[in-house]
Amino acid sequence: MFIFWLMERLSNPVIKHWHLKSKNQDMESLPMPHDVVSFERLAADAASRYADNGWPGSKDEAWRFTNINAIRKTEFSPADTAITGTSSEINFIHFINGVHQPIDNMSFNDGIICQKLTDNAGLSSALAAAIPHGHHVADFALAHASDGLAITIDQVVDNPLQMIFDYSGDGISSHPVVVIKLLPGADLTILEEHKGDGAGLSAPVMLFCVEEGAKLHHARRLIESDQRYHLGLNLVQQKSKSVYSGDMVMAGGDITRSETQVSLMEADAQSYLNAVYLGRDAQMRDVTSRIDHDAPDCQSFQRIHGVLDNQSKAVFQGKVKVERYAQKTDGNQMSRTLILSREAEANTKPELEIYADDVTCSHGATIGELDSDQLFYLMSRGIGCDEARQMLIEAFLMDVVDALDDPKREWLIEPIEHWIKTRVS
Repeated sequence: MFIFWLMERLSNPVIKHWHLKSKNQDMESLPMPHDVVSFERLAADAASRYADNGWPGSKDEAWRFTNINAIRKTEFSPADTAITGTSSEINFIHFINGVHQPIDNMSFNDGIICQKLTDNAGLSSALAAAIPHGHHVADFALAHASDGLAITIDQVVDNPLQMIFDYSGDGISSHPVVVIKLLPGADLTILEEHKGDGAGLSAPVMLFCVEEGAKLHHARRLIESDQRYHLGLNLVQQKSKSVYSGDMVMAGGDITRSETQVSLMEADAQSYLNAVYLGRDAQMRDVTSRIDHDAPDCQSFQRIHGVLDNQSKAVFQGKVKVERYAQKTDGNQMSRTLILSREAEANTKPELEIYADDVTCSHGATIGELDSDQLFYLMSRGIGCDEARQMLIEAFLMDVVDALDDPKREWLIEPIEHWIKTRVS
């Protein structure tokens, strides 16, 4: 009888709400000593784990389709770079080989508060709690990072925040660490760009905490040179009625992986992940995502489009997990890949793990070639073969970015158009 009584109590909506609030209670609201994790301790713990575990191997399921032997065999050294220049641009943060310019030399609109991560124990602790235990990239980056940036947004910011990451040098590893927290009701657009040359490794780790009713519009361009390796981790934590929109163009690098993990922690949160990846020669493209629906009435939408030429390879692996109490979840995931060469290879690994019974979840994946009928039609109208191919590829990719608002839309279209004009013939 007690078991039946307990099950009835747990099904009560009030009890469910209390459970969710307790489960997702903000770490900063629990100021107990053992919850405070300094950046120095975070880095030391990561270094210990990285020394034990190293890089993932071929038997690691999350990396099964991504061969990083070239990275594993390379001895990387952290950059010894100091930036002393002052930028005249507003809301502009410049990183060189993972090291940011001095905070005193930055200029921001009202509503943006920037600190060293070593000076913000609250956000350092939030990062420690958010990072998946034993995550290879996070442990590598934190073990080698000397500091990070902690940015707090406390209002609606009209002008975008630009974060430009420049990399250079062979055998140099760069590991920028950034934590950005939007307080309730805040609104921010981020334009993030990773570029540079040299056979080095970039391993950025970022955490975005989006509080109740806040909105974060996040656009990324990964346009590093053909010799570089990029392994990035983005963590997103969302509270009630918050919105996160993450849009990415992956157009550069030899081995490029972007992993995004989203936690929908409270009711009525919305998350949108859109990505375009472009590969040629023997390049590797990896778009990995995980969305955890931990609260009811949340929505997540993912749309991934890719184009592969020559012997390039790609994988999209996306997991959506819906917890028992996350009723009324709406989760949608779609991946489409266009193959321009019979030697190119695309892998998709969608995954739904659902414990609630009142949800709307779906996933789909397609892999195909250019439509010969459409190509013939354009050529019959006097359009050359190369131009016709470019037009069809552009139409396929613009389906992802056309719905975006400026400045994100124009900013993301630029590398797509450049890749098509210079790589497709």
